[in-house]
Amino acid sequence: MNVKIVSPLAAIILILFASLTYAQQSSGDITVESEGFGASKKDALLKAKREAVEIGIGTILISQTEIKNYELQKDVILTKTVGAVKHYDILADEKKPDSTHYVRIRAGVSLAGIKEDLAALKILLESMDKPRMMVVIQEEKGRDAESAILDYLNAKEFELVDPAVVAALMKKESATIKGAAAGDPAAAAEIGSSNGAEYIIVGRVIKSLGSSQLLSSTGLVSGQASITAKVVNCSNAKIIASKSARSAAAHISEDVAMAMAAGKVGKKMMDKALFEAIVVSFQDMINNGIPLDVTINRVANYKMQKALRRSIGELENVVSVSKRSFGNGQLHLTVFFKGNADVFSDSVDGKSFQGRTFSVTDVQGSRVVILLE
Repeated sequence: MNVKIVSPLAAIILILFASLTYAQQSSGDITVESEGFGASKKDALLKAKREAVEIGIGTILISQTEIKNYELQKDVILTKTVGAVKHYDILADEKKPDSTHYVRIRAGVSLAGIKEDLAALKILLESMDKPRMMVVIQEEKGRDAESAILDYLNAKEFELVDPAVVAALMKKESATIKGAAAGDPAAAAEIGSSNGAEYIIVGRVIKSLGSSQLLSSTGLVSGQASITAKVVNCSNAKIIASKSARSAAAHISEDVAMAMAAGKVGKKMMDKALFEAIVVSFQDMINNGIPLDVTINRVANYKMQKALRRSIGELENVVSVSKRSFGNGQLHLTVFFKGNADVFSDSVDGKSFQGRTFSVTDVQGSRVVILLE
């Protein structure tokens, strides 16, 4: 079978068809056939691998927004993720009369490898308008778990609130900070929103010492650490993921052993549980609507705000509209929209309403401010 992919959307359609004959969904891998033309055999083989990866990416992307963002970053993404081709067999290798080379391969493509190489995640984050993440982890005598989580998210290219801001907040030991660390989603959302974050990871680390007969004769001590953390959407205080993990580490120093265990447990939680839950939640929001915090200014009266809600609800790709508050000429809405804040702004800016015009005056993350002119 000879598969020629010209777009991610075509990739999805062809893969669905091809899966009846040769795609193997085992251990997150698929087997595909692809081809490439180039000035040399090496160049043609690289292009064939890129096409195989494109098919793999096509099976991961779900929404039209993700597909659109993929097209914008296609060359960079395919270059970074060509290593997702784990093995291949050359089915055809020809030198054409014009001295170009043609290669056709059957390749094993790792879908897990594509995600690990950030392709699908970067597209997803672009589709959500690069949401900012804040990390607030309460830990006695250190910030090792928080640092491990921040390192993990940095490696995945998340936008993060400056850790120095978090450190300053933790020193204040306010009731809101304590409540957030204890898992109160409303407190977590308040902290995140006030610091420009769309999502916040909050949690608490408990450290202790364990006994080990194996270590007792070596002079080492066993540091233990457990963590429970939640990811909260700052626009509506909704918990989108909640996970726990435990870990241990050995050292001659009790404090160092516990610090090492805390660092390990932070990474372990992200590696094994929380990261996938975040990605699944983000993917679900892309498909079923991202909550946008929409403020409309110069709303004259109660009757007008009702009409505005109906008007916004009739826009394409708006899933639902709910009122958060109304007063002093300001209407605050939560709008679930299939797309990001920029796409929503494009759809509403310049539209007429009762002789006035919607004018988008500010877009930051998931927050959109509209003026009725």
